[in-house]
Amino acid sequence: MISFKKSCVFAFFGLSYLFSNAQAIDANICDSTTRFPITKFAYYLQTTKPITLDSVLNSQSGFKQSFRHTVMVFNYDPYYYWFRIIVRNSPDSRKDLMLLMAPVGLYDGVLHQKINGTWKDVAHTGLKYRFRDRSYQFTHHVFPFSLNPKTIDTLYLSINASNAYKSFGFALLKPRELSIFANKIYFVFGIIEGLLILFFILNIALFFALKEKLHLWYALYIALLFVIVLKNDHLDQQFLGLDSELAFRLTPYMTIGALAIAVLMHVAQRFLKPVLSRNKKLYRLSIWLKINVLSAALVHAFVFALSHDHRLHSVVFSWAKLSVFIGVCMIIIDCIYCMRRGFAGALFILAGSLVFMIGSIQRLYFPATLSFLFPPTTFHIGIILETLVVSMALIYRYWSEKELQRIKEEQIQAQTLNDISEEIHDNIGQTLALANLNLRTINFDNEDSIQNKTNETKSLISKAIGDLRDLSRTIKSESFSRIDLINQVKSECAELAKPGSLKIDFQSNVETLPIEHKKLVIITRILKGVFQNIIKHSQASRVVVALFAKPGILSIQVNDNGVGFELSDDTLNSNGLKNIRNRCVLLKASCSIESEVSLGTTISIDMPV
Repeated sequence: MISFKKSCVFAFFGLSYLFSNAQAIDANICDSTTRFPITKFAYYLQTTKPITLDSVLNSQSGFKQSFRHTVMVFNYDPYYYWFRIIVRNSPDSRKDLMLLMAPVGLYDGVLHQKINGTWKDVAHTGLKYRFRDRSYQFTHHVFPFSLNPKTIDTLYLSINASNAYKSFGFALLKPRELSIFANKIYFVFGIIEGLLILFFILNIALFFALKEKLHLWYALYIALLFVIVLKNDHLDQQFLGLDSELAFRLTPYMTIGALAIAVLMHVAQRFLKPVLSRNKKLYRLSIWLKINVLSAALVHAFVFALSHDHRLHSVVFSWAKLSVFIGVCMIIIDCIYCMRRGFAGALFILAGSLVFMIGSIQRLYFPATLSFLFPPTTFHIGIILETLVVSMALIYRYWSEKELQRIKEEQIQAQTLNDISEEIHDNIGQTLALANLNLRTINFDNEDSIQNKTNETKSLISKAIGDLRDLSRTIKSESFSRIDLINQVKSECAELAKPGSLKIDFQSNVETLPIEHKKLVIITRILKGVFQNIIKHSQASRVVVALFAKPGILSIQVNDNGVGFELSDDTLNSNGLKNIRNRCVLLKASCSIESEVSLGTTISIDMPV
């Protein structure tokens, strides 16, 4: 009986020894050139409230083996965590090591080690401490510790990340290797942030050069990406001084990411609007999804700042994450639609969005990879490629529109010269021809005939000179004068109302609006084209013409109560509507056409002034 009890005791201690050695990590792995995560060798304990180290030492049976992944993801939960990591140092020399932890919203992390028989706190980090007061100043969380020769040490790491998104990953490094890794990280992120600053300045410069708000919106998007990169790897805590829990809660990562996607959707919609707006349902869906992403971002910011309920955090975080994913998918769908409609510029947005989407999915849905511990990741590479490609798209769009405007201006110049030629030929040429005919038909034998023909010739020549002078003044006034647009539009409306079949309502928030003659001519031709379509096709009885001047923007809207039509490629590419859109390009104006059968048509034009 006694021998049986002894055998059981020896078996128990033997199994305990084997078990403890089985989970021990050999410190010599740090001598390998391969980065070796140790997350799967760690054991963890979850508690609903903070507990002391003594309680942990008495709760060994409560520890669970970590996931078989590089990074463990727990999302939002109410738990506090303790990790147990056993490290073996076989050589005869002391070894200094660094426990590297992936960046999370860590409030307090303390590493406990038994030294000379007494448990001590050997390292600490987290938002509880200012960056300069942490045990190791690095963008990721680092816990330095030492191992005596030929020992097996058990380390306990207490983690307080309650009410925060939790993802834990660990690696062991030697101090020199960590220093090399840190230098590489700062160098790579310096390049990434530098490129983002370069793209930001480029778009700001394009905004001031072209006076087009699209570049200002994209510059805002790049600024948000700049902050995202800082937040993603906690560079903001080191370089911006946002190393407190309050700063962490007021600038949540997911909020900034969702805001960035909302701005990117707005940029894509404005970029693709000339083609995308033809499909009313798709365009409206894009707008609503953009509003959804923006709403998710604002709600997430509000909840994260004011609430400590992990369930509410989880709900709004999932909402924002799903909204971001759907938003990027919507951009891709919009681009594919516009490409199929012949808009080549959509290819740039599509290429950039696809690269960014791959990185975003990897970051949001598959964080359990080695790159999470050792960036840069696909997410960082995607950010740079996306901003590069989209910036190229905006430059391509600028040069395409500039070339199109040059062609249109050449056409207008040719038309102007043709009009001048016709005026000289049909009016002045005809008058001079009559004068010449009078001189040739003078009867020199009849003094009365000589006198009459001479007077008629003088009158014709005077008329030709007067017409030529008027033509010269007209050409000069078209180049330099500014004419009141309000009176001109009222005059066009009056002409439209003359037959009496249409009732015209004119609305404006200004009484006068001087405008260059060149722009006035184009606007007049646009309105004539719109009115011509109404007369020919709409069967309308009432037309509302609204003109509103805002700072930097002139809006013109023409609405009729006619039969309307179904928006399709055939109708939108008809000569009348195509000419209207082409003339809007000359004014750098946006043109949207809305129409439904039996509900009339509305044409809206917004142009910079």
